Amino acid sequence: MTEDLKLIVIELNKLLGTEYNLITFDSLSAESLLQVLVDVFHAFDAIEKLDVREADPEDTNGQVMEALRKVQYRPAVDIEDPGAFRRGLLRGEKKLIHPILRWMLENRERVKKAAYLARFLIPLDLPPEAMSMPELGNLWAQYQQTMNDFKEAHRAHGQSVYEGTQTRELRNDISAIEAEIENVKKRIERTQARLDKVPQQELLLEAANALRIEKERQKELLQQIDEQRQAMNRAALMQERLQKELHNARMAVQGATPQNLMESLLEETQVLEFMVQQKLPQELRQRHSEVQTLQEVIDEPNIGRAELQEMQSKIDELNREIQKLVEVRMAEYSTQNDTLGPFRQQAAMVARNKEAAAELLDQTTKELHEVQQLLQDKQRKLQDTVGEVILRGEELKQFVSTLRAKSNVYKQQRAELATLKAEASDLTQTLENLKAQDPSLSGALSQMSEEENTSLGTVVSTEEDGRAESPTAQRGMTELARLVDGLQRAVVAARERVTPLSQQLRPLRERVIELKDEMESKKQVGGLGDPVLRCCDVRSTSLHLMSIWP
Repeated sequence: MTEDLKLIVIELNKLLGTEYNLITFDSLSAESLLQVLVDVFHAFDAIEKLDVREADPEDTNGQVMEALRKVQYRPAVDIEDPGAFRRGLLRGEKKLIHPILRWMLENRERVKKAAYLARFLIPLDLPPEAMSMPELGNLWAQYQQTMNDFKEAHRAHGQSVYEGTQTRELRNDISAIEAEIENVKKRIERTQARLDKVPQQELLLEAANALRIEKERQKELLQQIDEQRQAMNRAALMQERLQKELHNARMAVQGATPQNLMESLLEETQVLEFMVQQKLPQELRQRHSEVQTLQEVIDEPNIGRAELQEMQSKIDELNREIQKLVEVRMAEYSTQNDTLGPFRQQAAMVARNKEAAAELLDQTTKELHEVQQLLQDKQRKLQDTVGEVILRGEELKQFVSTLRAKSNVYKQQRAELATLKAEASDLTQTLENLKAQDPSLSGALSQMSEEENTSLGTVVSTEEDGRAESPTAQRGMTELARLVDGLQRAVVAARERVTPLSQQLRPLRERVIELKDEMESKKQVGGLGDPVLRCCDVRSTSLHLMSIWP
């Protein structure tokens, strides 16, 4: 909302020449806000100049609605009550006027064009009885024809402006191309002038042409080599895959005999025979019975609640009778000496097991087909994404091991780099401390570096002039070697002095960090606490650091 208001204020200041800001514009009264809307409409020639304070409210509302119709404004949400919308505009409600201002200021060219066309294309509002007069009818026909002529003229004007813009763009492009052609011609002339001064230019041109041809041929050969290499990789992968399949097939048939194969085929045949002769016909009969039942339900007329209750009572009665008959049968079997009872139970159990195994086989087969189909889809997508070269088996393992090795090397080098950075930071800090304690050290180091640079410059200039072995150069080299040796000894001595100091400094730094953490925690828990004690603690730590520092 603030961004919209900011945009409205900026564009209003540009359009009307006002000096609003967010506060002054948002604090405008309803009458002033409505006046701003009328001024914006007037700036786009959609309404005449109007003073809201002096004009009639109904007249103002009518002109504002007419201006909205001219600029073809469409609210962001559908208006359920147009009367409420008109009354809200008349009252100067911000929630209605701000979106109108934002839309008009964002689409200035579109609003200006719509307001211009509305002045000529919105027909006059004549009463129906006026059209019955012959003179007015002729004038109305002429008015309609003039309006159509204006439409055609405006359309032709827009087309000509567009074509003129394209023509200017083409002319600019042609001018740029001509300028580029002139530059190329001048460059060719300069190149030709330099080439004329070269002896045996014909031979050189032939050699350059031959070199270009050979380079193009080399590029083609390299491309062919890459294609052949990719084809070899694909062939190697295919060979490896086929070898694995052959190995798996050999392992599958290893130790197989005709008798084993025949037994497996017989088992598979028995399973399929059971599925075809028992399982599938049973399911088919079940489906037929379900379809017949559904068809009977469809054919039955609509029944009421009373008939449903009657049918439910009959079903309950039949269930009770069936239960009684089952109990009577069980009692008869219990009283008689039924020798076939255990065998019937075993047969029923075997039948149930066979049905369960068949259902499990059917379900597993369906899941296997779905998984195979999913695997094929994934392989197709992977092939479309990464191409035909896909790492498998040993190549994938080798790639993973190489990647792990590189990752380990990267981690080790990163740790070493962090250690070196920390050591460099410590040495830099130590050098700054040494310079602060001994100002002459900084001067000596700068003098050594200047002498070293001077000696190196003398040596380089001597080598460039002819590498002459003069006595002055030998003395410079000797002096340079002496300076380097002295600098190395100074660095070694500084390191020897710094090493114990850095070892003593590390626990003190840790102690300072702990004290800072403790101070922050005490601040968070109980305010500032006793600042005197903390100052004493920190001061004692500082004194300890100064006492051990040389």
